[in-house]
Amino acid sequence: MHCQKAILLFISLLPALASASPESAQLAQTLKQLDGIQVTLERARQSASTAPRSRYYFDYPQAQQDIQTIRQGINRYLSPARAQPREVLPLSADYSRENAGD
Repeated sequence: MHCQKAILLFISLLPALASASPESAQLAQTLKQLDGIQVTLERARQSASTAPRSRYYFDYPQAQQDIQTIRQGINRYLSPARAQPREVLPLSADYSRENAGD
């Protein structure tokens, strides 16, 4: 739950960060912050309860995939390979799962 809040807080701060200094510098800083979020998310995954009785659990692989999607989008923007618009990949934003055994 803490990781989801951290990700949402981070995303909500992006507009404020962009107005503080040049865009490319802010996006580079964003990439560094995404690295920190991934480290925190991995620590949370390792300390998470893996009890089979848990009805709901946080979907860490999906969260990691969404962070990777954000990172790829920023990298493509900072280093465009072509001038054509790219497909926007949707984020899941649903990290709660239910065990089938319950």
